[in-house]
Amino acid sequence: MESSSPKHYCESLPDAVFAKVLLLLPAVEIARSCALVCRQWRDATQDVSLWSELCGGTGLRSLDALRCMGGWKGLFGTVYGVNLVASPHFSRIHHMEAEQMKGQALRPWEPKHRLIYDRICNVEEDHDEPHSFSHWATEGGSVFQRGGGDGVLREDPPQGCDPCPAALDKPVLATSYEWGRVQQYIGLQTFSNKFLDNSPPMMFSIWFAGREGAPSLLRVQVLLRDELKNVIHSWDSGDVRTTENKWRQIKSIIYGYPQGLRSIVVKVAGKSMMHGSGFYGAKCTAVRLHFIPFTQVKFHVAEGQGPEQSVIYY
Repeated sequence: MESSSPKHYCESLPDAVFAKVLLLLPAVEIARSCALVCRQWRDATQDVSLWSELCGGTGLRSLDALRCMGGWKGLFGTVYGVNLVASPHFSRIHHMEAEQMKGQALRPWEPKHRLIYDRICNVEEDHDEPHSFSHWATEGGSVFQRGGGDGVLREDPPQGCDPCPAALDKPVLATSYEWGRVQQYIGLQTFSNKFLDNSPPMMFSIWFAGREGAPSLLRVQVLLRDELKNVIHSWDSGDVRTTENKWRQIKSIIYGYPQGLRSIVVKVAGKSMMHGSGFYGAKCTAVRLHFIPFTQVKFHVAEGQGPEQSVIYY
């Protein structure tokens, strides 16, 4: 008796059953890999009921899907596929572009970032250029491009360290010998209160490394705030020691927090553990924060890992 191939098994399944099977996979695999398997799988990944079920229980409504190009699938990608963090690699924004951005109306489900004068500069950069804007600001006594203390500096390419494998051609932020701190404000005014009051889970990640011959520390925080800007929940990585000239990634899932989310503040800090001058502190880049649906939490939480625990990938 000839055995049937997996393809034959899939073809024999009713569409509704096959859609349930796809729901057992991560959404990113459904949208990318599964759609490339064959015509049947591609058609299944376009099914409206599949994406509406992925959005189930999140506060997203049929009206939201109607207003979004691409229906439920388009709505899913708009809400869950966008990095809430602007300038994740500390890239410059030309001052003319920044001026235009200030007058643009936000689209639905688009995060709002506070535009701040950019004083993070490359080492060889022409200081006579008009300052561009950045979405990152200093915190506390930190100063952009100060020669020591709690200063921070944009490096492109990174000095004394190989490029980040996740962002080979992107700038990194280097810190000095005291805690150099930057932060970014993320407003969620265009996200519906019904969606936000469901306390949607989110994933935070950042790549970091140390300079060759320079042990250092990195610390990151994500503060969730209500309408009055009171912190209703916070996640803190603690002090993480870098590995010299080796990039690693911190990933953490944040969920189960109280209702009332209206804005987020992301804080990144680094320092050197040995040098008393220069930018020998921790380096970082590729900062990412995005919402994930409740049905996808299980794909991000490692076995035995509870809420808000961070995983460091080597």
